[in-house]
Amino acid sequence: MVDQPTALRRLAHRLAIINLWSKVRPVQERLPWHTVVAASLAGGATIAILGASTDLFHAPLLVAAFGSSCVLVFLLPDAPLSQPANVIGGHFIAAVAGLTVHAILPVAWWSIGIAVAAAMAAMAALRVVHPPAGGTPIAIMLTHEGWGYLFTPVLAGAVILTLCALTYKYMLGRTSSRS
Repeated sequence: MVDQPTALRRLAHRLAIINLWSKVRPVQERLPWHTVVAASLAGGATIAILGASTDLFHAPLLVAAFGSSCVLVFLLPDAPLSQPANVIGGHFIAAVAGLTVHAILPVAWWSIGIAVAAAMAAMAALRVVHPPAGGTPIAIMLTHEGWGYLFTPVLAGAVILTLCALTYKYMLGRTSSRS
């Protein structure tokens, strides 16, 4: 038989775990399986299109942050942060911030932080917040990209990604867009 203090400790431990879980558990609604499958296929196809376009046009059009953008625009197409102005504007503004900081400061942990902070502030000020774009200045700083990176791959890739997302929304019958 288990003594009472041990049983109380176990109960207290279980209640603590339950209480912790209530604070960290997912609060997002579960998406229907067909939405998950369709969005995942559309996101994968979009990344493949960007990759194939890179080979076809002999110009880079694929940025790692576009994978995160696909998560938003295909799984949550009606979310404010998934709208065309946010995707294109967010990546463009974040790239400008990264390129500006890279032109002025040496690449270091603190300057990368400044670049991301500047991108966040600019996106918020211009009301084009797009969380995946926060990775764009990091990529620019770490790879020592020049101003040409702003147009290829960032702007061109963001436009292609957005066109794919709009096509997906049209095929779903969701023609309204907040932008």
